[in-house]
Amino acid sequence: MIRRLLGISLLAGLLLATAAHATGSGVQGRVAWQGELIEGVTVRAYRDMAALAGDRPLAVAAPTAVDGTYRLDLPAGSYVLTASSGAGRPRAGELFCYYSGSPVPVAASGYRNVGFNLIRVPAEAKPQPAERSGIHGEIRYQGEPLSQVYLYVYQEAGKGFKGPAYFVQPVANGSFRLNLPPGDYYLLARKRERGGQFGPIEIGDYFNYYHGNPLRVEAGRLHEVKIETITRLSMLEEELATIFHGVRGRVVDRQQAPVAGLHVFAYRDPAMTGTPDYFSTATTADGRFQLELPDDGPFFLLARQAFGGPAGEGEPYGRLTGADGAPRQVVPADDPAEVTIHVAPKTFD
Repeated sequence: MIRRLLGISLLAGLLLATAAHATGSGVQGRVAWQGELIEGVTVRAYRDMAALAGDRPLAVAAPTAVDGTYRLDLPAGSYVLTASSGAGRPRAGELFCYYSGSPVPVAASGYRNVGFNLIRVPAEAKPQPAERSGIHGEIRYQGEPLSQVYLYVYQEAGKGFKGPAYFVQPVANGSFRLNLPPGDYYLLARKRERGGQFGPIEIGDYFNYYHGNPLRVEAGRLHEVKIETITRLSMLEEELATIFHGVRGRVVDRQQAPVAGLHVFAYRDPAMTGTPDYFSTATTADGRFQLELPDDGPFFLLARQAFGGPAGEGEPYGRLTGADGAPRQVVPADDPAEVTIHVAPKTFD
């Protein structure tokens, strides 16, 4: 049985808010398909992507209630989360969602709100003989081809698909064909309303993790791939619990004026190079940011505008440093003191 998302959102919120005050820790939230809350779906938590690929869940929630809500008790840590109407590898006709915010940090107490926006797994043809191995297929939204989208191909999942992809294919009209050497691949589709290949998926953007990951491409075979995208729904991700463990603060320029539209990157390595371990959403109009972190680190922070590659000439950029100019480490807390990161246009004198 399914229920209209808008019709009972208030009831669901009240139930989850009540659950947030219960003792324990884990995740809770709502599950929806095409804008409707749905019961009977199971949320699973995995320790990492290898466990997901091997179908080795660490914890399994009770099926979602009639109002689409669930709660899953978990100890403190980071988890990869999925929701599905079946068990094991998703099959055609089943409902499925890989939570794109994985790995999800869980604090030692309280429940973090995580919403799932499901797809109906499409049927795909069996691999066909071909001169060159590869994939072909379509990226869709609600059954229709999605234009101006990017197909990301990764060879490993250990970094949570945050670093550079093995290959990025622009898809103009929804259809694609790509030659790939034999091997295992993870496929994702992303379309950012603001454009570009890099950056976090924000409310209203289109995205999804291919339900058949990891896909094994066989020599001399062409594999059909259908990726059904979804959009991030704010209603599924309202923070009903007040639990927060991380760092918050402001990003300002040399004149102490707030700087909007930057992201704060958190690194475990003080060198702060390469792919960040975690990153925030864009700073607000008053320069504020909030970054939830899974443990006490310590972490080192920098703020910049772009994702991927070194900072470009003129890009607002700055690191959190101490009085001596050295990188300052931050230890996340449940009620952290605010930090201030100063940025300036990058120069190469």
